[in-house]
Amino acid sequence: MASKEKYSELLISDTLVPDIFIARYMPMLGKDAINIYLWTRMAFKGEPFALKDAISYSIIPEEYIKTALAELVAAGVLVRSDKDKFEPVDLKRLEVDEYIKSNTAEDGTPVMRSDEKRRNLLAESINKTFYSGTMTYLFYKLIDTCLYEYHFDDQVVYALFEEGKDTRVHLIAPKMQELAARWNEKGYSTVEALKTYYDVRDKRKGVVALVGKMLRKRLNEMDYERIYRWIEVYGADEEIVEYAIRSCEWKKVIRTVDVENKLKEWFDAGVMKIDKATAYEAERHKENKAKASRGRGRTNVRKTGEEAGIELESSASKKPEEDKPSDEPMHDSILDMFAEDDDEDDN
Repeated sequence: MASKEKYSELLISDTLVPDIFIARYMPMLGKDAINIYLWTRMAFKGEPFALKDAISYSIIPEEYIKTALAELVAAGVLVRSDKDKFEPVDLKRLEVDEYIKSNTAEDGTPVMRSDEKRRNLLAESINKTFYSGTMTYLFYKLIDTCLYEYHFDDQVVYALFEEGKDTRVHLIAPKMQELAARWNEKGYSTVEALKTYYDVRDKRKGVVALVGKMLRKRLNEMDYERIYRWIEVYGADEEIVEYAIRSCEWKKVIRTVDVENKLKEWFDAGVMKIDKATAYEAERHKENKAKASRGRGRTNVRKTGEEAGIELESSASKKPEEDKPSDEPMHDSILDMFAEDDDEDDN
């Protein structure tokens, strides 16, 4: 039988990372923080490590290491034991402790609800549909908040998680909690009230598909937030959004922030209907063209001989000039250089 030493050059060990880290914490962390966490788990097997240790491995550029460690501490997966040491949190124990605390009354007795069976059926359905059976305790807690604090109907709670998946935030507990709070503020607590939401959602799906197709990009969370703002704040529809995108086609790369700036400009001017927006843009182009023409006039002004006090030569005695630059007006395409771009904002 081969000795263990024979394979000492092969890295065939395993790194045990709690599933709760993957399901609950990883969706909220940046790639640098995840790299640091996984590497230190492998290298130190859950034991404390120093800042200099993380720096010495050169996993990520040194200037980003402190930020990544701070992110892990803020997320609750690391604790700073002293000035220079960082220690992984026992995430499984923390999960169990939080669960027991949430299901225990102040006097220490278990919290009992008359509709526990109904609640469990709803939670199990959400768990299987949206989390493949790996839903963390925080989402169970969110379901309880929706049912017993916000008094959402069961169908509304289920629709909340549908919305989370559609907007790709269903794995991020804080984002889901914010979404539930917004629904509560808007009064989306009953199936009847939810009809308003479904109308808005159908409109949003159409605009999302349009934007993704025209910009030829995979939309991210920030893009979704902007698109929802166009609809909910500016009252935009597919027609006006398409025209806004086409109005930005002079740009090399069109971003959703460019489209938003154009929509906001129209909204502030009170021209959110397609006919008014086209008239507004035509007038704006006319003004820019006039401004460019005035600029050319100032640049190309020439004084006559009398104004300058110079006796002009007769046309007969004047010799033809070679390589004389043309005085023809510049092509209108140069007007694009004068287009106002005050709305440019990377946000």
